[in-house]
Amino acid sequence: MTRTLILTLFLAPCAAAPAGAALRDPFVRPALAAPAAQRQAAEAAPPPQLRALILNGGRSLASIDGDVLAAGDVAPAGYTVLRIDSRGALIALRGRKLLLTMPEGAQDKEIP
Repeated sequence: MTRTLILTLFLAPCAAAPAGAALRDPFVRPALAAPAAQRQAAEAAPPPQLRALILNGGRSLASIDGDVLAAGDVAPAGYTVLRIDSRGALIALRGRKLLLTMPEGAQDKEIP
């Protein structure tokens, strides 16, 4: 009786698994694979686009992909604005520094 109960307990999980089903390794950490996939997707994404600059000394602002940011701000996309000046906006993105400049067709507009 005890022997039958022990065999039933050991064989029950094997019988419950459908035939041909792939067994998963319980020691694999799926969280380690996710950052690599996220890195590849982030590298494939286009760089942020600078839309406008408002130059006002230490309180300058930049419109990047629809977000109005100042130096030191962290955008929802994950990059940090390091500096804003007449050349453009310098950002830190995935460990690299990238200078965003205005598109070629952009013109200065004065407010009357």
